[in-house]
Amino acid sequence: MSLIMKWWLLVFFIFMTPSLFSQEEALNKINNLIEQKNWTESITALQNLEKEYPKSSDIKFKLAQVYFWNNEKNKAFDKVSEIPEIETNEEILRLKIQIQQERKQYNEVIELCNFGISKYENTEFYYMQKTIAYTELNEADLALNSVSQIKITDENRATISYLKSEITRKKKNFITLGYLQTNTLHNDFPIWYLTSLEYGHKLNKHTIIGRVNYSFLSNLEALQYEIDWYPKLSKKKYALLNFGISNDVLFPNYKVSAEIFHEDKQFTVSLGGKKLFFDTYNNVTITTGHIGYTIDTYKIMYRSFYILHDHTKGTFSHYVGLRKKFDEKDTYIQLELMHGSAPYFYYTNNNFSKVSNYRIGLVSRFKITETFAFSPNIQFEREEVSPDYFRDKIHFQANITYHF
Repeated sequence: MSLIMKWWLLVFFIFMTPSLFSQEEALNKINNLIEQKNWTESITALQNLEKEYPKSSDIKFKLAQVYFWNNEKNKAFDKVSEIPEIETNEEILRLKIQIQQERKQYNEVIELCNFGISKYENTEFYYMQKTIAYTELNEADLALNSVSQIKITDENRATISYLKSEITRKKKNFITLGYLQTNTLHNDFPIWYLTSLEYGHKLNKHTIIGRVNYSFLSNLEALQYEIDWYPKLSKKKYALLNFGISNDVLFPNYKVSAEIFHEDKQFTVSLGGKKLFFDTYNNVTITTGHIGYTIDTYKIMYRSFYILHDHTKGTFSHYVGLRKKFDEKDTYIQLELMHGSAPYFYYTNNNFSKVSNYRIGLVSRFKITETFAFSPNIQFEREEVSPDYFRDKIHFQANITYHF
């Protein structure tokens, strides 16, 4: 190396070193503000620092990060876009993906993830983000293919289960086949059978379900037709509207019900009512409401029923449930207790009285495959037929649901 070149390098180093140390020292001070989550001061400090070093990619990246953490997604995208492509590293790429995911630019997320998969060795992050993007685009098959590329470990097992559950929930159609059998542990009372078949379709803000129930008891057979409508009222509120019709003795001739639900991360509450119309004038009105509270993976629920005949005084029934949720949203096991005269599954007559029934049951739901879910339910009941005279009953119910 020539003597002149050495002198030029020495001069360059002498002039640039204070600038580099000054920038690094300023960034260290700003990092302290960031650790305290003081976003406003961090942004102001970074903006001032950027004026001194307008070409610094480190400052632009840090400012984009803070904008993102402060939920200023568009500013974050504008700032990270100022970094020259030639200087883009994996850390910058991941930030771009996260910003675009939050901005709901899902097609661009997929493109960026494909680039990351082709360039970097550790692909788990990219397949995770790609799966989320496909899920939001309602591309269930592509989402499942993407998540299947991730190697399952103890650290990501819960996340992958959650993603698979979300993919299934995004599917627009489902069919449920149900079976219910009630055995009275008394030789003189026949077994009551009921089967049901339902089809549901999800729209953007509504879900509509059509259902046919077939019941068989001794020499009696009956059909009931129902429709459920779940309109979404807001981000945390939805309603359930139900109408049923039958002209057979094992069901009400008509029934209508409505209930409004509010759900957030910890609390759920609802309030509603049901009207049952039978052949006789002694129809039944039921008012109901519930409250639920979630603690970690457990949820405790209470529901009350107030049952009123047209010409008699009302009676109360009470229900308490304790649910243990697992990795996936729809996988759980639940203990249930109930007291009162409200039937657990279906209303078959208007013979509601002030006698006391006691019920304990165990309900669960789990996945058989990515598209099939199974829900078994068993209940033991002490039914007070007349004051101080009880008989025992066992209810067994099983539903299998196919999502497509």
